[in-house]
Formats: sequence, structure tokens, C-alpha cells
Amino acid sequence: MAVVKLGRPVKSNLGGPNGAMAYVINPAKTDGGRLVSSNYERTRTDHDALAEGMLDDNRRSPQGIRKNSRLAYHIKLSFSPKDPVTPEKVHELGVEFARRITGGEYKFVVATHTDRHHLHDHIMVCAASRYGKHLKAELPKDIIEQWRVAANEMCAREGLSVIFNPVTEQVARKMRGDETTPDSAPTTRERDPKRVEETRKAGTATPPQTTRRTRKEEPLERRYGMSMEEIYAAAKGKGTKDRIRMLIDLTSSTAENFEDWRDMLDIRGVGVEVRGRHLTYTLKDTGFKVRDEKLGQAYDMTNIMAGLAHTPVIPITFNRRLVAKQTRKTVTVWLPGTHRKKKITFDAKRLVDDGGSTLRAFLPRDRDQIILDPSNRYAGKTPTTGLYQWFGEPTSRLEPQTTPERLPLRYGVSPAQQRWYQAQARRLDRLAGEAKALNAAIRWTRLAGGDAAKGLSLLRGKVRESHDELQSAVIALHDAIQQGDPDLVAETRGEMERREALCDRYEDELSAIEREIHTTRDREQTETEQRERQQQHKRGRSI
Repeated sequence: MAVVKLGRPVKSNLGGPNGAMAYVINPAKTDGGRLVSSNYERTRTDHDALAEGMLDDNRRSPQGIRKNSRLAYHIKLSFSPKDPVTPEKVHELGVEFARRITGGEYKFVVATHTDRHHLHDHIMVCAASRYGKHLKAELPKDIIEQWRVAANEMCAREGLSVIFNPVTEQVARKMRGDETTPDSAPTTRERDPKRVEETRKAGTATPPQTTRRTRKEEPLERRYGMSMEEIYAAAKGKGTKDRIRMLIDLTSSTAENFEDWRDMLDIRGVGVEVRGRHLTYTLKDTGFKVRDEKLGQAYDMTNIMAGLAHTPVIPITFNRRLVAKQTRKTVTVWLPGTHRKKKITFDAKRLVDDGGSTLRAFLPRDRDQIILDPSNRYAGKTPTTGLYQWFGEPTSRLEPQTTPERLPLRYGVSPAQQRWYQAQARRLDRLAGEAKALNAAIRWTRLAGGDAAKGLSLLRGKVRESHDELQSAVIALHDAIQQGDPDLVAETRGEMERREALCDRYEDELSAIEREIHTTRDREQTETEQRERQQQHKRGRSI
């Protein structure tokens, strides 16, 4: 099978020794440049010559080269390790794929990388055509799915595996202008959900349907709830979430960085989308989506990065404008509040970039960070936790500060009775939250010798400590998977689940206490404002 993904926008970083073109045609990854091809230049190792050809087309285009304008599109075509393909065959398919999606009007470079466990092509397509058109204006909204259709057709022709994706199949039928899948289509009738019945032999009984579907023939797993089949499967340890957890664990034990981990997980049929500080996982064969917090803390961004780095990490968050310099290997960031007089440099593998204005770096917890001045001279050092004086300490992963609204109750005959029951339900929720916070506060105050403030500080320390222990358990699980010892994997997985449960317990107690503190402060502030208004009103009447 072939997975098609669109890389980061190529803007000012097209040429140069640290540019995108140099990375794509790196001789160390392309067998000395042997697995590099283009449709406009004979060279295979000169990144400047290949980049200059694309820059010329961009300069001649009507809009020219403007600030932050896209100069090229970076497309990745990855093949499964299970497919019987050679580097030469992967390169041949990559060139064919590039010719099909460009139509001969745009310059392209195809480079096949062999430095990973899976063979993959990096395709660089010029954003401006030889005839003055700009590719951005020519691309429809579903262009990625159209490219995936082309990749599926090539894989089916070569006898490679093809993953069924309902969205891609819908685009394929739309491109062909029919409602069913013909025999020449990349997806066979046996794999098309609408044509399952036609593939059975005459006279055979139709087996009962085991998966409920909507009227549009899409699995109910595309919705965000769980079907009864999913609930019973989860009870047997075979649920969708368990499957996603297993794939994440296997991938995290072998990946080197976040991008590599996401690409490898994508090949295994799980898409990963970064949304702020959260990750959303999607099973491609069913469309089932789940957020990281629904899988457990062991699968959030911080613990994933700790597993990839094989060391405990802490996150720092900063704006993209603070990036002083970024290469393929390192990232240099100005320290906020220093007026660009101090900066730090860290490994690019620690960075998570979702394309927005906010970037996140996950730095080793037990390592000093070297601080440099604008001239790159030594200006001091600080522990990683000391960076929070500039970047600010991230908030813990707590539940929302307000309890979720209860669904409208249907008890009562009249609307007035229904409103009364709803009001009673809200009072019960508040009482339950206050009781939970009070029990937690009493427990930690007692542990702190009767000092409430010290008890709250002790609980916050337990939350941080439980986070560190959970990261250590995640790293131990990945090491056990690499060793291939089933008993050790089962033992470390159990330890990780125990640490995760303890972490959730501490965070739940801290969330309840802090929620009541905020509620009490708001109530006191409201009462104070009311008293002040009443006093002002009395003074006005006396005057």
C-alpha cells in the first residue's frame, strides 16, 4: 500500500545547504543520488541547481516571488514494509505518480529514501508552471484524496495491498462518474461495502450483518460514540481503543522523532492530528476518531515525546516569531522577555509543529540548557525546569473548571415541574463537587500537619511526581517491546496502567479543590460588589 501525505509548506527554505531540496536529495539517503530523478535537470546531487530551476518558474509567474509565498509542494509517498517492493520499484512508482499529478506542466524532483524501515518517496513539485499558472489556483479541495486514488490505482496494478478508506473510495467513484466500483477500480468488489452481496456465490445464504451501518452505508464507528459491538469487543480486550493503544506502543518503540512516528503510524492505518496540546487519533479503515485523553494519559503528547526520546521530558510553549533559526537538526529560540538578548538551542527532534503560530518543544527534564547571547557566546545555563521563568509553566492536565451541564431531565408533567427537577439536579451536582473537594482537602491538610496551604502544595507536588513516574513507565514499556519479551511487556504495561490510574486520581482531587477555590472566590467577589452597590445607593438617597 502507499500512503500519500502533504509535507510542510516550502517557502524561503527551498534552496541552500540546509534547505528542503538538500534534505530531499541527500546522497546518504538516496544511495549516493542514484534514486533521484527530475523532469528538467540531469543532476542528481546538486541541490542548488535543482532549486534554481523551480525558482526561475516562480519568478516568471504573474505573481512572482513574494514574502511567505509557497515555492514548492512537498509530497510524501510511503510504502508498507510488508509490500514486496525494491528501492528501484518504489522510485519508478514515485516518478509515475509525479507525472500523473503534474500533467507535465510543473517541474518536479523525486527522491527515494532508504534510511527508514519503510521505503518512501519525497516528491518536490514546483508551485508555478512553465506556462505561468500557479498550482494553488488549480488544486481542488479534495486534491489529497485524488492523489490517494492515483496511488491506490498504481498499487492495485502492481499487486500491492490497498487500504479501504471510505472517503477515498467516495472520491474515486466521483472521479469515475459512477456509483459502484468496476472491476478495473483499485478497490475490488469484495472490499467495497456496497458490493459485498454481489461477490457471494449463487445459492449461498447471506450471513447476518455484524456491523450496524448508517443509511449512507458508513460504519457507525465514524461517529464519536461506541456501538454495542465495540463495547463487547472492549470487554474482551479487543476494542478499537485497545487496538489503537497497541499500534501506538509498537510504533513508539521504533520511531526516532515525532514526524517519523506519525508517518509510521499512518502506514499502520492510524492517522494523527495535532490540535493544540492534544492529539486526535483516527482509524482509517473505519473513520473512528478518539482524543488522546480518552485513551489515557500515557498517550498524550508529553508522554509520547518521552517515549520517543527514551527519557523524561517537560514541555515548553512559544510563539513562532521567537524562532531565531531553524535547520533540519536544530532549533534556536529567543527567550521571551529578554529583548532578543538570550536564546537556547535544542534538537529539532524535540519540536512538534502543527503549522500554527504556537510551537511546542519537549526537552529532557534532567539536563541543563545552555543560554547564548546574540553573538552565540556562552551566557549561562539553567536546568530545564528553570526555563519556566521565561516561557511560563504549563497548566496540569486537569478536567474543566466547571462541571458539565446535565442533560435536560424529562421528569415532571408541566414545564414548571421540569425546571424544578433540573434545579434540584444542579444543586445535587454542586453538593457532590463540594463534598469531593472537602474530603480531598481534609485528607491532604491532615497529611500536611493541619496546614491547608501546605497540603495543597503537597498535592501539586504529587501531581508532578505522578507525571514523572508515568513517563518512566511509558519508557520502560517501549524498551520492553524492543527487547521482544512478552512477560516483560505485560509487566511493564500493568505498571504503566497503575501509574496512570494514580495520576488520574491525584489530578481529579486537585481539580475538585481548585474548582471550589475558584467558585468561592467568585462568590465572595460578587457579594462584595453587591455590598458596594448597596452602600453607594444608600449614600445617593441620603444626599
